[in-house]
Amino acid sequence: MSYQTNVRANKLNRTAKMAFYKARRRSGDNARLAEATGYSVSHVSNVVNGNRKVNDVLANAMYRIASRRMKNSELAN
Repeated sequence: MSYQTNVRANKLNRTAKMAFYKARRRSGDNARLAEATGYSVSHVSNVVNGNRKVNDVLANAMYRIASRRMKNSELAN
């Protein structure tokens, strides 16, 4: 297996990044995402709720915001 194949295999797709974000989202994150990406808060909310498709810019911003957080289910224990 080549190095290029290894890199591509470890990359998360947009749907996986959104699932990662949804497990770790907090209050006020939609506003932070809207400010960081230039989209409106309502558009970000529609994407998170599944009414719109997630694009690469928004998926990457979601992943960066939630990357160092614990899952919400782990906080409840």
